[in-house]
Amino acid sequence: MDLRQLRYFTVLADQQHFGRASSVLHVAQPALSRQIRLLEEELGVRLFERHARGATPTEEALFLQERTNYLLRYVEQLRHDMVARQKRPQGPVALGLSPGLAQMLAVPLTRALRVKYPQVRLKILEGFVPSLHDMLLQGGVDLAILNQPVSGSEVTLTPLLAESICLIGRPVDMPAARKIRIKHLDGLPMVLTGLPKSGVRLEVEAAAARAGVNLNVMVEVESVQVAKRLVSDGIGLTAHFAGAVLREIATGRLAAVPIEGLQLRRVLARSSIRPVSRASELLIDILHEVVKQEVEGGRWPNAKLATTR
Repeated sequence: MDLRQLRYFTVLADQQHFGRASSVLHVAQPALSRQIRLLEEELGVRLFERHARGATPTEEALFLQERTNYLLRYVEQLRHDMVARQKRPQGPVALGLSPGLAQMLAVPLTRALRVKYPQVRLKILEGFVPSLHDMLLQGGVDLAILNQPVSGSEVTLTPLLAESICLIGRPVDMPAARKIRIKHLDGLPMVLTGLPKSGVRLEVEAAAARAGVNLNVMVEVESVQVAKRLVSDGIGLTAHFAGAVLREIATGRLAAVPIEGLQLRRVLARSSIRPVSRASELLIDILHEVVKQEVEGGRWPNAKLATTR
């Protein structure tokens, strides 16, 4: 088993057709077929079901593909890291962010990286915290911003910031207060945002249960983008962090009031069982700088930087 075989395998797994894969790889189809057959013989499993329409990956192939994708990406980064010892840092780095954080950080983070290290190629993958945690363990991302608590010893965590969860709605629908308590949500029409038992929604539902508060749920959605549209249309109120609706707050379309005692503690996570690339190390530093600038510049309301790194 060598890297060439693994590259051939991943392309065929993506294309699911020997002819298309041969075209992508710029190799003859018989040569591709031979390498895949040799790989199957060495591993002792069938990787593809051949048929008239192409080649469908087997369950064993999907297992191998997940690990091969990480391996090939790391080999590419290793090559870039060796070059970076003599030249400017370069190569790919994958960062996992929730949709709300991606909305806030994508632009300033990309700008900062392009100024300092233009040859480092940032890839942002969006997902909710449970899937980001899995991607980190499986090598799908190099770094991810997660919410505490985070389980498992295979992850190294660096505190990033603490962020207040706010009640968000149209100004006409909001209580006239600078802060509210969880009991004030009792009976309010709510748009629940996020995944059950995760992130903002977990904190809100757990606090409501402890306080005996009845959440009058009008609709449940996953993304804050959909929640914003529903709230703006007067369907109800939602609970989320204010940075996700900063533009709407600035224009007066929405307002946000912190809910006492409800916070998300953000941490920057990386795998503790895989070496950190030079590009990842640089991104960690830049990410801390960008978060600090956004918080201190007032573009990340109701958030406080972590006291230690």
